[in-house]
Amino acid sequence: MTKRLKNSEYASIRGREKRLDAEKKAHQDGVPVPSQPPLFSHDATLQSYFNAAWNSVTPCDISMHLRETKTTEGADLVSKIRNFKACHFR
Repeated sequence: MTKRLKNSEYASIRGREKRLDAEKKAHQDGVPVPSQPPLFSHDATLQSYFNAAWNSVTPCDISMHLRETKTTEGADLVSKIRNFKACHFR
């Protein structure tokens, strides 16, 4: 049985996912990433959680996301540690 998410948690997760998807599309198609987060909810509180998650994505998160989607090999733990170290300890 999976744990049910609160609406605010779901909005945060979706905000991060949508930003990473937008960055992936921008990388593949050359489409610019929107400067403002898209409308997720007409509820101001949920939209603020979505916006916070959208804006909290770092360039390191983006590069790690793009590398994981490009390569099929290197999914082992050692490769993930190397990616983490390369991103955070320059």
